[in-house]
Amino acid sequence: MNYKNKTLLLIFIATVVRCTIACCIELGNDEVYYRMYAQYLQWNYFDHPPMVGWLIRFTTANLLLDHEFFIRLGAIMAAAITTWFIFLSGKTLNNAYCGFLAAVMYTFGIYGSIIAGTFILPDSPQMACWSAALYLLIRIAGYSHINRTKKRDLLLFGLVAGLGMLCKIHTVFLWFGLLLYIIRHNRQWLKQPALYFSAIITVALFYPVIQWNIDNHFITYLYHSKRVAVTGSTINISSFAGFMGGQVLYFNPIIFILAAIATVAAFKNSLPVSLSQKRMLLYCSLPLIAFATAISLFRNVLPHWTGPAFTGLILLAACWLTKPALHSGRQILKPRFEKKLMPKTLMAALVFQLLVITGGMLLVNYMPGSMGSKENTRLGDGDFTLDMYGWKMLATQFKKVTRSDEQAGTMKKDAFIIGSKWFPASHIDYYVAMPLQKEMIAIGDTNDIHQYAWINRERKKIKQGDDAYCIVPSNNYSDVKMQYAAYFDTIQLSQVIEQKRNGKNCRYFYIWQLKNFSAKQNPR
Repeated sequence: MNYKNKTLLLIFIATVVRCTIACCIELGNDEVYYRMYAQYLQWNYFDHPPMVGWLIRFTTANLLLDHEFFIRLGAIMAAAITTWFIFLSGKTLNNAYCGFLAAVMYTFGIYGSIIAGTFILPDSPQMACWSAALYLLIRIAGYSHINRTKKRDLLLFGLVAGLGMLCKIHTVFLWFGLLLYIIRHNRQWLKQPALYFSAIITVALFYPVIQWNIDNHFITYLYHSKRVAVTGSTINISSFAGFMGGQVLYFNPIIFILAAIATVAAFKNSLPVSLSQKRMLLYCSLPLIAFATAISLFRNVLPHWTGPAFTGLILLAACWLTKPALHSGRQILKPRFEKKLMPKTLMAALVFQLLVITGGMLLVNYMPGSMGSKENTRLGDGDFTLDMYGWKMLATQFKKVTRSDEQAGTMKKDAFIIGSKWFPASHIDYYVAMPLQKEMIAIGDTNDIHQYAWINRERKKIKQGDDAYCIVPSNNYSDVKMQYAAYFDTIQLSQVIEQKRNGKNCRYFYIWQLKNFSAKQNPR
């Protein structure tokens, strides 16, 4: 079997594993929120460009197949596409074995296979675009002059980069890397009209996002600028350590070390790859990593922000693994590991990933109780596994509560469900309100409710005299009376639902009744 077929087999096996995971775990906080994007399509959303919402709308057949598997199917498809482009990139850099090893390393990374490859995030379609764009840049960098074929590749790069920016703004770092390469090493490319046409294509594709922000007072960029602003901040060792530790875990400690070694080797020019292609990979990878790392010294940064950038370093690591070995001072022409399917280091990386996947699924579905706070009002606080557990059970339990209240006449049949923050409002919306055909709205500041400020406009409006429920999970506890005293005449705790996992309490759901909406303030 050649390495092309081995890569296709790898993609098939990984896809089966991802499909299994997608069917066995409920949606996480971000995923269920992006499902709400798909319900009301826009050219941009409060947090991100529109691609993730469009992708979910496509894979669910216009939301007809509204199940976790189909919601996540776009991520699984994108992971397969990404892995194939990584193989093609490695093959272009060196040989088919190099491409195969690069595909293996991407597949054995937690970020590539799980975070972006199984869970549906903006990163999911972005990775397919990023890997395709990087492949095109590798092809272009292999030549000092841009011929007709390379002009086509450059125009395709503008198209794919534009699509990537519709997924996540981070994709702009590919353009940044290309321009760095051109300015430092190949300025004659600045005379090529194809370069400017390529940029025009990218801007044209991204323009609807810009226009949406103009219409909404650049709210997306104001929000994200606050997340990365470091002015007036002091060095925060805790956030830096968390960011670095998260990167090591997300990209698999073994693969992270291989990428670091290969990066050093690249600076020493000791990799079997052309100088121009090596430079292109470094320029497309290191700036994003450096940017996120610098911010992490002052602010909390999510480790997956640098995920796309590690694609280039993985390719360098594959080149390092296929570097001809030395024997008695002479080079052996064949790569040092080629007689084996994979180096032992990558087998160890596979073992680590399987342990993480198996352990994660067991923790989410079968861990007794919670590993978060044990305090009653905040039971489960800090337990990330609860984000993906117990929401379907809540729907069953809450249905009994509403039936009982309606029969007793204590709540109206058309009572709303309200929330004050995008999470857990999205979970309650998808798993509780929609199945029970209840109206879900969010009342609060836009920085708290995020896209619900726009979703509210598409839904039935709460009016004078209406009743509402508020469901407060103990792991995201909030003071309902303080939040909604300005909106309702009567607010009282109705019931507390105990939720168990493997026989032990893991979380409480506090069910509040809010009666007679009085519109003392306009809900947002």
